[in-house]
Amino acid sequence: MRRLLPFMVALALVPAAAAATARERPVAGPIETVSITGTEIAYADEYRKRCHEIRLWDVALRGDRRLASYCFVSTSTGSGVAGAIASGGRALWLTYIGGNIREWSLWTKGRNAKARRIAFKAADVDGPAPIILGRAWEGSLPYATGNTIVVLAPDGSRRFTLTAPDRVVSLSAHSRGYAAVLASGNVLTISLAGKLLREREFEPGFVQEAMLAAPGLIVKTRTGLEIHNGDSIRLVPLPLGSRFLGYSEGIAAYGTGRQLRLKRLANGNDTLFRTLEPRFQAQLGRRGIVYVSTQTTLGFTAWAFVSSSV
Repeated sequence: MRRLLPFMVALALVPAAAAATARERPVAGPIETVSITGTEIAYADEYRKRCHEIRLWDVALRGDRRLASYCFVSTSTGSGVAGAIASGGRALWLTYIGGNIREWSLWTKGRNAKARRIAFKAADVDGPAPIILGRAWEGSLPYATGNTIVVLAPDGSRRFTLTAPDRVVSLSAHSRGYAAVLASGNVLTISLAGKLLREREFEPGFVQEAMLAAPGLIVKTRTGLEIHNGDSIRLVPLPLGSRFLGYSEGIAAYGTGRQLRLKRLANGNDTLFRTLEPRFQAQLGRRGIVYVSTQTTLGFTAWAFVSSSV
């Protein structure tokens, strides 16, 4: 009996380990946007018609709290939440409402503070969004208004402000700094301290997203990834029309059709991770991957399982 006891204890621990590795959470309505930074998952859902909420699910603390909610009047071109990010207990989110002229508002909320609006812009509904949220990283919450890049710390202070040569269309924070794609097509790399490191020239529309990580500058194009390190370029092909869903520790996540796939850049191993609904949402972070399992269900898988899957 003594010899069986460790084996029985190990069996008892299996369900707990599995639960910590992969979890799913039903939400009140269709999910509009989701992101992950560390163990913090920021998301928004339409919990009843024209009423939207922003929530923060910390998978380490097993807590899910509402940060704000909005009920909009009916408009000809709709309303909702265009994005939400969080780090260190602080969240940023972007709402919109309007007809031919759409009003955009950027909001923030810390752990023990009320939600407040920190930017407001109105723009033609057929034009680009005048405010964009970037991909967050632990300790950094980036956004841009026109050609002005701002990065907030979790305490709400500004890490830096930088004026880009053109309007910012995509922005990200990562382990080595920040990357911004401009309307001109060019890509800026920015240090963690906010110093402009380099501006690389590309044709307009060629680069969809960019990220400054350990391998170098990773840019997502129509046909795959380009990794720029100094003056060398490494090409990583992806299926035509695929969507870049994040990078961490040598692994890139991407979506093609209904497939959420993982690709290890060092050896090219490419694995089907989940089959989800068409145009699903997902994001890979340093501590795991979040994905929209169904229209009203969030899924999270911890990094240990992500890493061992590919």
